[in-house]
Amino acid sequence: MNRTTAIILTIATTLFCGLPGIGLICFAVLGLVGTNMPEFYQQNPNASPGQAWLGAGMFFCVSFILLLIPIVVGVISFRMSKTEEPAIIEPLPPA
Repeated sequence: MNRTTAIILTIATTLFCGLPGIGLICFAVLGLVGTNMPEFYQQNPNASPGQAWLGAGMFFCVSFILLLIPIVVGVISFRMSKTEEPAIIEPLPPA
């Protein structure tokens, strides 16, 4: 794999996994603080604080997994992009 492909893979995973992970962290913080949440996030208006902590914890876990994906892809793809020069094998001189 060449270096350009490694850069493109890292940027793509950052856009499709890293940015949604940051958004989920924001929703988790909103849930923990107890501010007014969007309608799709607040499923049960009579939820207990324990349920809010559980929902925020799940959002944190999923977001950290989404944030780890670009890091892992970047490390693996850049390690594979190192070009190894082939060893030049010269014939042995006559004895």
